Amino acid sequence: MGKDPAQLDPFTFAAHPVVVRFGGRHHVRAIQRVTSEGALVFFSAIDEGMVLTLATSEPMPEHLARELAALSATAQPDTIIAFDCILRRIEAEQKQLTGAVSRVLADHNVVGFSTYGEQHSGLHINQTMTGVAIYPPGAVVQ
Repeated sequence: MGKDPAQLDPFTFAAHPVVVRFGGRHHVRAIQRVTSEGALVFFSAIDEGMVLTLATSEPMPEHLARELAALSATAQPDTIIAFDCILRRIEAEQKQLTGAVSRVLADHNVVGFSTYGEQHSGLHINQTMTGVAIYPPGAVVQ
């Protein structure tokens, strides 16, 4: 990232996530902090020898709008209960995207709260949003 270790903080980590390849897919492994000895402490498990790659992300509001719109391809959900990793919120605040993200969530009837990562297929992942879309009775969802 080209940063001095003294400059590393939660905003830097949120803006520059690292990923690990597992099961043919990339999964975010979020950095929590740097110790006084210079070691990185992660929010989720990191095994010795695990290869981490610095990732880049799409603009959050556009990506979120596209993915939420896909849930309405055949039927409109009544509501979506979402669990959003706190690091996404930090990233949105840092990039001054909070208003745009809030509008996308409101447009799609999303309610929920921030977490410290989610469990998916037995794997703790970070910097993600997971949730449950609730459709009206009789809706055909594909």
